[in-house]
Amino acid sequence: MKPTVVSVNPALFTSPSGQRYAVAGSVWVPVPVDTTRDNMGRFVTWEPSEANPAPSTSFREWSVKGSKGNTYCVVERGGSWGCSCVGYGYRRKCRHIDETKKRITAEEGK
Repeated sequence: MKPTVVSVNPALFTSPSGQRYAVAGSVWVPVPVDTTRDNMGRFVTWEPSEANPAPSTSFREWSVKGSKGNTYCVVERGGSWGCSCVGYGYRRKCRHIDETKKRITAEEGK
């Protein structure tokens, strides 16, 4: 049996009844209970499309000192930003990201 080709990166899901599926968007492929990410390719093959491209694996990372001396990690990946500070965890925005963006803009302007 050939694997089902999907355009969305599949994930594994086990239903409350114990049936395991490889799920890719609206496609649910029943798989054996012992299926893992490593052997899922026997049942489902992911071929990214233009509408659903593979996520970028490149990222940029900065260490930023907080106002109380803590050091936080600011990360940018594919235009999405994140920070390890508590404020970002609650609000999904913080001054550490804003300051990093300003610093990058200033450095690129030189």
